[in-house]
Amino acid sequence: MMNEIKKIYLVYFSPSGSTEKIVKTVASEIKGLEVEKIDLLTSASRQKKYNFGKNDLVIFGCMTAGKLFTLSDEIFACLEANETPFIGVATFGNTYYGIALKEMLSRATKQGFKVAALGAFVARHSIDTSFAAERPDAKDIEIMKDFGRRAYEKILSGDLTLHTQPKTGWSNLELGNKVIAYREEHPDEPYALPPSYKSKEMTDACIQCGTCAKHCPTDAINIAKKTFDLEKCIGCWGCINRCPKHAIKSTSKEMADIMKSITDMPTTRLEPELLF
Repeated sequence: MMNEIKKIYLVYFSPSGSTEKIVKTVASEIKGLEVEKIDLLTSASRQKKYNFGKNDLVIFGCMTAGKLFTLSDEIFACLEANETPFIGVATFGNTYYGIALKEMLSRATKQGFKVAALGAFVARHSIDTSFAAERPDAKDIEIMKDFGRRAYEKILSGDLTLHTQPKTGWSNLELGNKVIAYREEHPDEPYALPPSYKSKEMTDACIQCGTCAKHCPTDAINIAKKTFDLEKCIGCWGCINRCPKHAIKSTSKEMADIMKSITDMPTTRLEPELLF
């Protein structure tokens, strides 16, 4: 039985902007349909309810940290579907994506979606932007476009079954595998960083333009006082990456040590993982 799609929704949580770009690239080869973007970055956007029907297509994207990034409960809670075709995208910084695709399948199915395809794609690392700095590159972009095209053709044919079940995306880094093992053992435990891992400061280069506060998913920044509420902060590093003056710096020794252990290790280029 053929499936008719009348509208595409691009739904994403993308603090630094990479996941948003990847979702749009995946959708770029699907022509002739109305497209609506739903950016779930702000707390106000996640307080709304979004309803999708059988003739809609949702292309969803979220960053990862061994599982879907923190706030995933809140993100999926605002999405309600009625057997809506779903293409899922998880982004990671050439280290690991862990149980993120497993979690995405479970959460999307629970909300009433029909998951037809899932993909894990490499993007520039959010914390150390020199890591996977050129990703996604031209090769990645072609894979994304082909992924979107194949997934859409599959949906149009009436096949809304995910035939390849997601596996855990392990790392070639010892520290990464410890994180993933913990995620596997505690899949329902919310992802959260201790406050000390999220400590940061605004330098004298800050011009108080408000870009960081505008893109903070938890309203954790007081731009007038140049301060951060580390209890609210989720450690997405969107403020650091979005700042036009590069005026926000991490001051966390713990995070610096973690990133040093990653960047000091020889790593190989990881390729996208595609499931249909």
